[in-house]
Amino acid sequence: MGTDDPEIIECQIRLHSGPPPPAAGERSTWAEWSQTCVGDPVNFQAIAITGRGAWNGPLSPGVEISPPVLLNDPWWTVFLPDSQGVPVLSGQVGRPLAIGDPFSLPPGQSDVWTQGVSFDGAIVVE
Repeated sequence: MGTDDPEIIECQIRLHSGPPPPAAGERSTWAEWSQTCVGDPVNFQAIAITGRGAWNGPLSPGVEISPPVLLNDPWWTVFLPDSQGVPVLSGQVGRPLAIGDPFSLPPGQSDVWTQGVSFDGAIVVE
């Protein structure tokens, strides 16, 4: 398998009550994001080209996560299973989430890749 071949990797999505305070010119780390975690992570598999730092997204049908508490301005992160370093991706949900109200990260689309992603320590599914 070459560095340009897509792989299936293990990931975790988490919900947050908001983003951590801004880091000094850098992306926030797991330690900073962990202070705003709400509930448990959900494991899923995604398509990536780890050698190129390219992310395609979750396998179909995507991944869904629900909060155990009301979140007025929720954010989400995707980390590799070891929960270290910076997130693979993060973003604002864009709407409040009630208890049990699901947020869905849609599956990857053909030929739609996010570049410049860190996959240090990724677990590739054989």
